Amino acid sequence: MTGPLHAIDAWVLDVDGCLMRTAHAGGAGGTPMPDAVPFVSALKAAGHEVVVCTNASEQPPGTYAEHLRAQGFDIDDDHLVTAGSAAADFIAREHPGARVLVLGGEGLRDPLRRLGVTPADPGDRDLADVVVVGAARSYGTGELNAAGLAVDAGAAFYTTVDVRWFHGGLGKSICVSAAIANAIGWVAGAEPRVLGKPSPALAATLALRLGRPPGRVAVVGDALVEVRLARHMGAHALLVLSGATTPERLDGVSQEERPDAAYADVAELYRLLTPHLTQSEGVTA
Repeated sequence: MTGPLHAIDAWVLDVDGCLMRTAHAGGAGGTPMPDAVPFVSALKAAGHEVVVCTNASEQPPGTYAEHLRAQGFDIDDDHLVTAGSAAADFIAREHPGARVLVLGGEGLRDPLRRLGVTPADPGDRDLADVVVVGAARSYGTGELNAAGLAVDAGAAFYTTVDVRWFHGGLGKSICVSAAIANAIGWVAGAEPRVLGKPSPALAATLALRLGRPPGRVAVVGDALVEVRLARHMGAHALLVLSGATTPERLDGVSQEERPDAAYADVAELYRLLTPHLTQSEGVTA
């Protein structure tokens, strides 16, 4: 650690492989990691700012938050950020009035509509100004073709994530949205810009939501993308070895990807923090 744990009072917490052990993005169908529920409750009871951030994008933030609440987590809709909602925030801000072609589910479409952006119809004759790819159960030939044509003609091109594999603590599975985005990019000769973890765009959104100096912020997750996200935020990078990253994987990683501290899981981090949290106002042991 570059500073004491007790100096941190704002947290960005990953879901899959960190708070939840699952085989599906966003914690769906999974179970809480040991002590994950009391860990979140203790942080909030101590007056800390907590944002839960997942690279999932198939469902809207409220759907994932509802699932976490059903598992016992004290998380409201406004404090859950997805790669889909982060992408919607960026596109609405940076491309006002643009025709936006969405390849993805309600996890992208719903946040965009809430921000006043109506996704374009892939059957329209006019090409889209912006193409964004998120998670979906399936992708149609027509929308893939419309996306390829738009990107080939110079449309701004985004993806929610750009990692090969999803890890949630129960094996791994292919990250389909990243595969689709890179397939479109291969055809059109363009590289998609990432708007989820670990992008500077997401880092700026999270920093604004937390409203705390970077030295008082920690990003906790099981993957190296969380470490890179912390670097973009100027925050502490705390890695848990309960999902995507093993101790062996840490050997030889770049300085940018090396965490400030690594723990077996959030239960170990919770045990280390408990003496400080229980001294805070409003917390009982």
